[in-house]
Amino acid sequence: MTKHLLLTCALALLGPAAMAQQAPPAAMPHGAGQPAHGRPASAAPTFRATVLLETPLLGTEARTYRLYTVDLAPGGATPRHMHPGDEIALVTHGSVTLEVDGEPARTFEVGQTFHPRPMIPHVARNASTTAPARVIVTSITEAGKPSTVMVPSPPTN
Repeated sequence: MTKHLLLTCALALLGPAAMAQQAPPAAMPHGAGQPAHGRPASAAPTFRATVLLETPLLGTEARTYRLYTVDLAPGGATPRHMHPGDEIALVTHGSVTLEVDGEPARTFEVGQTFHPRPMIPHVARNASTTAPARVIVTSITEAGKPSTVMVPSPPTN
């Protein structure tokens, strides 16, 4: 409940003034043309992140606020990655399994939120092989820093 309230408050605080600073949405297919998780380079990406808003936080231009969606194809997953800043995600369609290094995997349903801790590698995976999934993500990072850093998969024995 607290996380839902936090996300709602963050979106309400941004309001129309922040939306006026919004750049046009940019679809960013990740992994297009690159092998990931054993799929051939010609396969369609298993996820797509679309930036909805990227703006400096008012009063402190040292931090950047981002709002974006992540769409996961059936059976799709993000590459292993981590975030330098705080991110909070809300599942809006389907079910998403979060695999955080050193923790048991957890599955989140529509309306549930999760907060991957900064600088901890993880993978977000669509829990369904037949239906797509979507999360809305908010992030706050230091200005000029990326919101996401890719991390190589650990070696398999």
